[in-house]
Amino acid sequence: MLAAIAALPASLGAQNINLGDALGRWGYGDDSVKADNLARWDMKGFSVRAEKNRAFVELGGVKVYLGAAVVESNGRMFVAKRDFDKTIAPVLAPQAVSVPHIRTIVLDPGHGGKDPGNLNKRMGLTEKTLALDVTKRLKAILEAKGYRVLITRTRDTYVELEDRTAYANRAKADLFLSIHFNGAESTSAAGLETYCLTPAGQYSTNDARRSAGNTGAEAGNAHDRWNILLGYYVQKTLVDKLEGEDRGVRRARFKVLCDLACPGVLVECGYLNNPAEAANIASPVYREKIAQSLADSVAIFHARVYKLARKTSTPPPQAKPKETAPSAPARPRSPLSPSESSVTRR
Repeated sequence: MLAAIAALPASLGAQNINLGDALGRWGYGDDSVKADNLARWDMKGFSVRAEKNRAFVELGGVKVYLGAAVVESNGRMFVAKRDFDKTIAPVLAPQAVSVPHIRTIVLDPGHGGKDPGNLNKRMGLTEKTLALDVTKRLKAILEAKGYRVLITRTRDTYVELEDRTAYANRAKADLFLSIHFNGAESTSAAGLETYCLTPAGQYSTNDARRSAGNTGAEAGNAHDRWNILLGYYVQKTLVDKLEGEDRGVRRARFKVLCDLACPGVLVECGYLNNPAEAANIASPVYREKIAQSLADSVAIFHARVYKLARKTSTPPPQAKPKETAPSAPARPRSPLSPSESSVTRR
């Protein structure tokens, strides 16, 4: 990892990184703070933006949340060392260490059975149904690209959160995507979010209480560097393709992410309570567009990690000829029998 701790004001301490110095070593331009407490660095058309007292940075135009707010001192921007090591550096300069071999992907349609998820009663929209629809569309696209794809539920069944993760682990999944749709009390809430597992020692993005008990390590933290890179490409691709509001790459200790033995993210594909977004989501054409965007993000991530380690990583699969039906994947024992019931929140 890049050593980038500069001489800091005593008030900032040794656990902060001079962001301009760090980016400068990678060839980014000047970090002088411009108007409105904003700083920007550019290299080959890619920009990094940071704003004083904001708990996020923008990487290539995508909002990525940090564990602590950006600090300005003497015209320079500083970020917490953990944020630099666990969030910024893995996106800007991923290292060829334990590069994932991507062949098997497990998709998880959120909720199901007696747990409907978010609702739009006026339009008759149910998160569990929409999530399953997008998941099946995504499965078909990924299989056509040559991936082995499994899903945690194939119908309207109620599945424990831990069973979803256990299923992915038994399948020896290389990637895990949990598909959801958002909801809020305000009908003005809109946009797209992608969640990665929160690094150990850090508060989750939506943890308003900031209690020390919510900063522990989870098994899934073994894949921190790939979780954030996958999350970044998923969010960027969704925002670019769907032209939706960027609500950022966020952090959470969702149960389905905590015990994963592979990189994984949870995706919120829009707000069911927002009239405009709900109208889009109600359209099968738009849901196909969501699925295609997610498939594109997987392909971009796979190409990126393959480039990091060509000699050891599995290359992106080639699309199967249209006249050849994709072979059925060999499934592990599924926890999702009709007699079983479970699932609380994400």
